[in-house]
Amino acid sequence: MKIERFLALAISLLTLGSFNGIGQGLINNGAYIMLNSGPYIYINGSTGNYLNQDAAGPSYGRITVISSGTIDVNGNWTNNSADPTSKVFTSSVGTVELVGAAQSINGTATTYFNNLNLLGSGTKTLNVNTLVGGGFSSPTGVLSVGGRVLDLNSKTLTMNNSASGGITYGAGYILSETNTAVNPSIIQWNMSTNTGSHIYPFGVSGTQIPFTFNKTTAGASNVLVSTRATASSDNTPWAGVSDAGTVAAVNNMLSYWGGSPIASVIDRWWDIYATAATTADVTFTYRGSENTMTMNPTGPIKAQHWNGTSWDFPVGNGTGVIAGTGTATMSGISTFSPWILVSANGALPIELYSFTAECDGNSVSLKWTTASEINNAYFTIQRSVDGKVFDDITNITGAGNSNTFINYSYTDKSPFSGVSYYRLKQTDYNNDFTLSSLAVSSCGVEGFDIVNVYPDANNHSATLSYTTEADGNYQVSVYDVIGNIILAKDLHPEKGFNKINLDLSNISHSMYLLVLSTNSKTITRKFIY
Repeated sequence: MKIERFLALAISLLTLGSFNGIGQGLINNGAYIMLNSGPYIYINGSTGNYLNQDAAGPSYGRITVISSGTIDVNGNWTNNSADPTSKVFTSSVGTVELVGAAQSINGTATTYFNNLNLLGSGTKTLNVNTLVGGGFSSPTGVLSVGGRVLDLNSKTLTMNNSASGGITYGAGYILSETNTAVNPSIIQWNMSTNTGSHIYPFGVSGTQIPFTFNKTTAGASNVLVSTRATASSDNTPWAGVSDAGTVAAVNNMLSYWGGSPIASVIDRWWDIYATAATTADVTFTYRGSENTMTMNPTGPIKAQHWNGTSWDFPVGNGTGVIAGTGTATMSGISTFSPWILVSANGALPIELYSFTAECDGNSVSLKWTTASEINNAYFTIQRSVDGKVFDDITNITGAGNSNTFINYSYTDKSPFSGVSYYRLKQTDYNNDFTLSSLAVSSCGVEGFDIVNVYPDANNHSATLSYTTEADGNYQVSVYDVIGNIILAKDLHPEKGFNKINLDLSNISHSMYLLVLSTNSKTITRKFIY
């Protein structure tokens, strides 16, 4: 034990409640501890904890550091002050070093550290919201992560030093992986009017995935960031309301062309919340193992922001990786809250807003609307008699790039007798293509009608209600957007109104096509589950 360092410790005339240097730790039970320039307190031993449990009062349970004193702690740090204004320290100077093995910062009150150095071994864990950088005038303290892991553990770490060097790190990182709709494991950086590259040194499972917020405007702002992958690698749960309620929760991640978001979205969320207007260049980092994209996984990627009702136009540039780590960078970003990384060839939102096939005499009127287009050269209209084998009918030139609604139409004057299945093949300038879901026409087919399909994701089911003109044998089938049959069930309805519950517990959230048929009659409905 560094016993010689205690000789330089100055303690006020107030009584130090309990102090044991070896094994038992230090209990500050109402004392006023003063550290002059240079001295150390070294709390040694596997149970060498620091505990502050002062009563309320302006001068109880405080540590005053005159200049550069240091407290080394081998155990845990706990602030159980009964005074909600107690930050333990009375000025923005001095250093606390966590030098033991697995250690935690605990208590019922937040400690305002100045310099906090993570040393020793093992993971350091927050069990209470914590501030570093100094909580008083001119906060210039630094969080030195070093080679350790700091687990936010559903708590907020506030960096009160506005400079870009407020957080430093070596081989270590800060763990923010709490897989809930609103991730509570947050780093809040109080950047004030400072500009420059502020690096949030996130990481997971031994891999560093830093997030860079290069602030380019001088307006004062605090910037809160959290990040997480999802347990099932399927992007769920979707992001909730994380920005003081200014942006609604995500309610749609369906890429119409790609079907499931897993096909075109990297499995990682970033929640970013700026307390005041600011602009920044932003760099996201993700693990290759989180690249669940099946749509050109090593091709170009972009970032998309959820604005509360839909996904904004994709921006930025990056390249997909399936090993190591990959990055994507956006410039001039001023809108925050949930962000994701997507394949540039399968960006959200639903690029194809609608696609319908309607009878028009002996012809079929095909209509579709795009909400956005990216490098869209042309559409190919394809037709099938069975929904499996398709033939090209014609090509329709696309708009290239657009972030506004565009309407298209085409009339098929030679549809099949009975049921005709249609789909769109969308081809990019680089000849990459994607396929839409099906639109179905059953001109002249009568005999029953579907009242509605009511998906219920909470109960993993859907209710089908329909009417028939007579008793008979029917079949209901459910197909995914690329024509794979998901469910098939024989029905024996009575004449009139009928209702049946469909079990959807084994399918993922996406768009599906329901087909109700007899030997001579077919009608279809699309639904999103």
